[in-house]
Amino acid sequence: MFRYCMPRVRTQGHGLGNELVPWARAFLAARILDARLLPPAFGLNRRAYWQDFDTSPDDWIYHRAIERMLPVIEFTEADFIAHGGGSAVSALRSFAAAHRLRNRSVYVLVTEGLWGGYGHVAAAREFMRSTLYRSRYAAGNLLRLQQRIDPRKVLVGMHVRLGDFVAPTSIGDYRRVANASLPLDWFCKVADGLQERLGDDWQLLLVSDGGPERLRALLEGYPCVTTGDMAHRDCSDALALASADLLVCSASSYSSLAAFLSDAPYLCFAPSLFAHPEGCYSMHGDPPPSRPHCSPTPAAVRYFAQARDAGRVSDAGSARGVAVEADGRIPPATLERVLRRREARRWELDLVCGGVTPIGSESGG
Repeated sequence: MFRYCMPRVRTQGHGLGNELVPWARAFLAARILDARLLPPAFGLNRRAYWQDFDTSPDDWIYHRAIERMLPVIEFTEADFIAHGGGSAVSALRSFAAAHRLRNRSVYVLVTEGLWGGYGHVAAAREFMRSTLYRSRYAAGNLLRLQQRIDPRKVLVGMHVRLGDFVAPTSIGDYRRVANASLPLDWFCKVADGLQERLGDDWQLLLVSDGGPERLRALLEGYPCVTTGDMAHRDCSDALALASADLLVCSASSYSSLAAFLSDAPYLCFAPSLFAHPEGCYSMHGDPPPSRPHCSPTPAAVRYFAQARDAGRVSDAGSARGVAVEADGRIPPATLERVLRRREARRWELDLVCGGVTPIGSESGG
């Protein structure tokens, strides 16, 4: 059989987070269809990710040849919506049945775009994590970084996106501006709160595309660990951020990728989020009527309202993703979760790693 699934890279390509979503979608399609998965044509990406993922700088030629020689079947956002939305797995299965793809032996299924977000490819989360780790430089960078981190202290990962992002002129404009650079002052206020609560029992893993001069307030004011001296660090930085006890996010898909791969609490800048009358925030506003399933916001808002009414959501700190206002105040419940997470990973109290575990339990009789 000559079945292929591949993500299509647009001219010049996108950042790592944007490229991984269609790659994950193609991975799920390949598993469903028993097809061969092709990596993105990173030779087209201006960030030269072909070096990280051991592909050829001329891989785009092969991709274009495949599309010319084989029947092309595109799985688009419209197809995703038409086949139920929600999970890419269920939508792809429905799409495959409608097009009788299991009965065909020669074709290439192509998908592209960030639509659907990280939630719809949740079934591919471990594929995304392992793909990043198996990239050429990630394991070596992470081993070097491990020597800089004190495992006894709380690790806070902070992603400060500067570079090609610009800051709006006022707080009220953040919801209307895409790719906005968040105020450095907000990151400093968050760090102030951590310093006040944790004293010297924490360390700040600072990941940024900005230079030392622009980051001076953070570098000089807090116990920072940095990776700026490492080459090819996009993959390793994402994994390092995902492993932190607390993640402080920028308004970028790269931060969202790290939060998606993490199980720890993470903080987002509230003025860039959208408020709903039910008492919750979302990363995006309500979708237009023509695209009712392109965002999980309506379903998530309904679930939030039900959970709140049932008493399962008591305050902002009870959520993993926490909206923090411009004053940088972190809910106490979130800080308690961070401390519990640090204690839970102590090897000394891990039966497998340290050899001991407490006798009895609070519920024991």
